[in-house]
This record gives sequence, structure tokens and C-alpha cells, in this order.
Amino acid sequence: MKNLLVILMLVFVAGCSKKKETVSASRNATVATPPPEWVGNRPHSSAYYIGVGSCSKFAQPYDFQTIAKKNALNDLASEISVRVQGQTFLNSLEVNDSFSEEFISNVSTSTDEKIEDYEVAGSWEDKNEYWIYYRLDKARYQAAKAAKKSAAMNMANDFYQKGLTAEGEANVVVAFDLYMRALFALKEYWNESNEMLTDKGKIFLDNDIFSSIQRMCNGIQLQSDVTKVTLNAANTYKHAVGLTASYAGKPVKGMTVNYTYKTSGDDKEFNGMTSEEGKVSCMVSNVDYSASSNTFQAQIDLQPLIVADLDRTVQEGLLKSFKTEKRIIPIEAVLPAFIISSNESIFGAPASGKVLQSALSAALVNKGMRIASNGREADYSVTITSDTREGGSANGFVVAFLEFTVVVRNTDNQDIVFNETLSAIKGLQLNKDAAGIEAYKKGKEKIEQQLVQKLIQTIM
Repeated sequence: MKNLLVILMLVFVAGCSKKKETVSASRNATVATPPPEWVGNRPHSSAYYIGVGSCSKFAQPYDFQTIAKKNALNDLASEISVRVQGQTFLNSLEVNDSFSEEFISNVSTSTDEKIEDYEVAGSWEDKNEYWIYYRLDKARYQAAKAAKKSAAMNMANDFYQKGLTAEGEANVVVAFDLYMRALFALKEYWNESNEMLTDKGKIFLDNDIFSSIQRMCNGIQLQSDVTKVTLNAANTYKHAVGLTASYAGKPVKGMTVNYTYKTSGDDKEFNGMTSEEGKVSCMVSNVDYSASSNTFQAQIDLQPLIVADLDRTVQEGLLKSFKTEKRIIPIEAVLPAFIISSNESIFGAPASGKVLQSALSAALVNKGMRIASNGREADYSVTITSDTREGGSANGFVVAFLEFTVVVRNTDNQDIVFNETLSAIKGLQLNKDAAGIEAYKKGKEKIEQQLVQKLIQTIM
């Protein structure tokens, strides 16, 4: 039995040894083929573009073939790709104003040659390296490229001519879309000189398209119906500024206008869109009256013109070189003038002073408002009616409650613009008269701390 086990083990070991020898022989099978002449000695041809690539099997044991093929394609592309230095669209752009160097590099990279129809002219490998040799027929490639570029030029010019027609009609929104489509039809060739012969002579098509976009956007004018925004009691401190967008003397519809000014809250940017007549109304209200030099500023916004199905990043880069007209209009606020009268009583009898009237007058002046000397100079008339009533007594103290009403009218039409009643304002003192006076002091504080601010916010 032991002898049988020994024999079986010897047979198994012998089989394993033969298997290892077979695998080793398979790995070394490539050694026998000598390298062709193109390995290490790059060929040259007048009829073909050449691309040769290799990869170490030790450095990349699993994907050496894929890497070698990629290297060969890159080598082929470097032979094909020739950067034209001259009248190209990319070269004509102002880097500082429009594109960063990185952006131009990215666009240039994206327009590199898309290689097709190449063939494998040879491959070779040994235990250390893998090599592959590609070639591409020059005549066939150039013919295919010329046909493709011709189609792109025709498409771009078709969009361009339609854009010129739309521009002539001041249809800026449509013209921008057509011009941008024309420009992007040539995107693959932005690093080449794209000449075209027209009735007016030779032009560089992509440059002319871009110049047309720039000319049109820079030429949009924004006119205002006022030279100054005046806010006063007559317009209840609201003013609609009328703006008109035009191009070459014609109204421009569908343009977004952004406008801003300092408000009493957080600064905001507002916007509106021009009508068929090129008009947009911009409401100015709730301004910051504490600002020393508040202005209304409006400008055409080109961002909404960006074509949705084209590369947004590229379009935004192009837009940076366009300057649309900005309209700046000063804002003048004529703060209101008040005339104040009061009928103040204590327990039904006329009070000896005008505590509430004086408090309101001082509080309004403190907020920058004006106090008129007569009704003709006032924008608003204020009437205060007040009286106290007994609230009982306890523990030797007397309670008085003050109630007063403030009514504000517009002096032009006598409309009531503000009506506020404050009641149950408590005064606590040792006798009735002192309690009434104390209640009036509390009423004065209510005017200073609450009522005057509410009044101003209501009318302004």
C-alpha cells in the first residue's frame, strides 16, 4: 500500500513539472522573431502619415497592447496636426479680455484631429516589449478632411447669412442664435485659417462671424425716459423708469435688462424684458434714503441669449469680450414735510402741554423728515387726539390709562394714508394727575420707539 502511494505522488509531481515547462515555453515563444526595421528606426513616407507606438510588458503587464496602440495614434496625430500661425480665430482673440491661456488650450485640444481610416502596417513583440505600426493614406485623408471642412464652411456661412438678415431687422435674439451656430459649425477648425471668397472679396469666415456678434452686442443702445429719478410725496416715493433698447435706430425686443439701486433692505438686482417696442418699465421704490449718492443703474444682460444646445462654457468665454451700454441715473429723494396738530386731554380736560405733538415732531426730524410752518408747504397733515381715563387704585397708587389716535392725510387730496390708535398705555403714580402725566410719558416713548418708524414705512 505504501509503495502504491509513493508511485502516485511521483506521477503527480512529474505532471506538474511538465505543465510549468509548457507555460514557460509559451511565454518565451516570441523571442524567436527578430524585430522588423521600423522598430527603433521610425519610417518616413511621402504617401502615408506614420504612427509608431510601443509599451514595456514589465511596466504594464496587463494592458501593454492598449497603451502601445494609444501611443501610436498620438504619434500619428502629431504628424498630421499642424498648428497654423496666422489669421486663425483662436490667434485673433484677445486673451486678457476674453479667454485665459488655459481656456484657449482646452479649445485647441478639443479641435485636434479626429483620426479615422488608418491601417495596421505591422506589429512585433518579444518577452520585454510590444510594438505597433499605423499608417494613414495622405491623399485619401486630405480629400476626406477637405470635404468635411467644406461642408462645415457652407453650413457656417448659411447660418451667418441668415444672422445678417436678422441683425438688419434688429432681431438681436434670433441673430445671436444664428451667429453662434455659425461660429460653432467651425469650432473644429478654429485653429486653422478659414478663408472664404465672397462677393465682397476674401474673408476669414469665423473671424467675420465673431466680429458681427461683437458689433451687434456692443451696438445695442439703452435709453431712459428720465435723466433723474425723483421720489416725493406726489408719487408716493415710487417711480417707474422707462427704458428703451434699440439697435441701429430700431427697437429690440426680448432683451433682458438688469437694474439695481440701494434699497432699505438687502441690495437686490432686478430684471425685466423688453417688449415688441423695445420698452421695459423698471420700478424704483423702498430706496435707502440714508445713502449719500444713490443711483439707478441698468444694463443689457447677454447671458440669457446663450444658446442652450451649444457649449455654455465657450459661449460665456466669448461674451466676456462684449461690452453692452450701461445707463446710470441719479436718484433724488425729496423727504416729506409734515404739519402736526394735536388735541391732548387729561381726564377730559385740555392738557397744559403738547407732549405727543412735540414727541412726534422731534422723532420725524430725527429721521430726516421736515416740519412745515403752514399747510401749503406740507405734504402730509397729522392730527393727534388723546385723553386719559381712570384705572382705579391699589396699595396707595393711582392708575391712569392713555389712549391716542394719529391720523395722517395727504394734503393734496385729503386721503388718509395712516391711521393708528394706541390704547391702555398705563401710568402709575401717587395721585390721579401724576398718573395721567406718567401715562403721557409712556405714550411719548411709544411714538419715538414704534409709531414714527411705522408711519415712515407706510408713506415711503
